[in-house]
Amino acid sequence: TSLRDAPVMERILSDLAEEVLVPGSKTTQMIIDWFAKDTTGSSGISSLDQVTLPPRHSASIGAVINDNCQGWTIHRRCGIESLSGELKLPAKISTEATKFCLKPVELVEREWDALRAMNSAIVLEGQVEGNVSKFQGGRKGKKRPRTGEGGGNKSQWRVDAWQRFETFIERHPPYGAVVDGANVGYFDKNFHGSPKHVDYRQIDWLLTHMLEQEPHRHVIMFLHERHFSSKLAPGWAFPIIDAWDSDRAPYSHLTVYRTPAGMNDDWYWMHAALINGGKADKQVLAVTNDEMRDHHFQMLAHGSFLRWKERHQIHFDFGPYRKQLGRQEVILDYPSLYSRRIQRIMSDDGEGDAIVIPLPKKGDCNRFADGLHIAEDGVPEEETYTIIERVK
Repeated sequence: TSLRDAPVMERILSDLAEEVLVPGSKTTQMIIDWFAKDTTGSSGISSLDQVTLPPRHSASIGAVINDNCQGWTIHRRCGIESLSGELKLPAKISTEATKFCLKPVELVEREWDALRAMNSAIVLEGQVEGNVSKFQGGRKGKKRPRTGEGGGNKSQWRVDAWQRFETFIERHPPYGAVVDGANVGYFDKNFHGSPKHVDYRQIDWLLTHMLEQEPHRHVIMFLHERHFSSKLAPGWAFPIIDAWDSDRAPYSHLTVYRTPAGMNDDWYWMHAALINGGKADKQVLAVTNDEMRDHHFQMLAHGSFLRWKERHQIHFDFGPYRKQLGRQEVILDYPSLYSRRIQRIMSDDGEGDAIVIPLPKKGDCNRFADGLHIAEDGVPEEETYTIIERVK
């Protein structure tokens, strides 16, 4: 930033907005320092004129200098109205003319295509070309090569099983959500002496809640075929399983897909969640608490993957037992109406514009460049933002 090279700063900030949902505090301060010093208008020759960089596939964040030489106003630690995405400017300057709202930012078609291709590569090739993660193979944990019919990760049994599934999902009527059945069924069940099978009642509570609350949304639940075997499933579970396969309410809007032996069920619900991505009328949400780190580390387009999760993942929890429902309360945490990420936004009156940077908050994780970083100590519990407003 000390060189005051505007094209370089614009490129860096644009790339940062695409790859990192929440920048660290030091990075944000460096960005603020740039805009705080911008009172001189356009700069001259840029070092970008001397080099050739890879082409950008997404839009620029926009100008990082104010051509009218009026500079920028920095609003620090602004709150947000979570139901609308409206940012809360300091009360002493907030007027009708300075209302800014964060918008939902979806992936572009190129990013959807890349995620779909990478998921298929993980399934059929066992890895994404060029990635050396120890999690290659897409399994739960480190890679464990399988020696099956045909040998290696490219064995024909895997190709055939996957092609059958692709045909199934392409022919399936429109659906609005997929459920990671194993993640729901094993939720909070990691204790000494816990059964090896999933909690079928727990899965049923969540499915029933979704189907009753949103009867217009067809749901596909994915669960490994071993959980339907009498060798693993207890006798009391089969009436529940039979209900899932029935046409009676509310299960008439439910499809249960039994994923085959030797295949990771995550591959299946992930593909079902991605296959219609980019089509406005066919957006699919994924119900899982799995942060999918084994997928994340294999996907070279990790920024796109984090942003897909931000817009399409539903987290869940279970509350107290409700006698009137005959089950525990189901708590679903849907994606926000807006994207918590760096954005260039216009004011409601269309006259002003600003760059908005989300600040770390307590509990933040999986929103950073590496997918693992957790926000440092001392950050607030609530969402806050830095607003860099262009002075008109």
